[in-house]
Amino acid sequence: MRTLLTLALFSTLALACGGEEASGGNAAGGSATEAPEAPAADISLPGDAAAGEAIYTANCLACHGADGTGNGGMTGGNFIGEPERLQKGNDVLLGEIANGINRNGKVMPAWKDTLTEQERKDALSYIRHHFGHQG
Repeated sequence: MRTLLTLALFSTLALACGGEEASGGNAAGGSATEAPEAPAADISLPGDAAAGEAIYTANCLACHGADGTGNGGMTGGNFIGEPERLQKGNDVLLGEIANGINRNGKVMPAWKDTLTEQERKDALSYIRHHFGHQG
């Protein structure tokens, strides 16, 4: 009896929350065990790409290079040869710029005490605009 009451209560709650009763499917017709699709990363330009060019030239060029290859990845991240770098969301990349990174023995310093938040957004916008459209 307890099992029947529990099943009835579960079915009622599932229907009230938009679920389907004992069909194994969801409202979209897929399996009930499918994970919802994650939202796409925000890869928009968070600042002014034109203003970011001067910031990139003054602060980023030495390691990432004029061509964005990081001197073949030897001195900095390679935006051209490793396009997945620019597929990360703005929140991730702005965090890396602000706090620095240490990846595979290569260290990028933290820029949060050198560049303002807007300058970091502008630099990222320049990088996305200038190097994100190259193959």
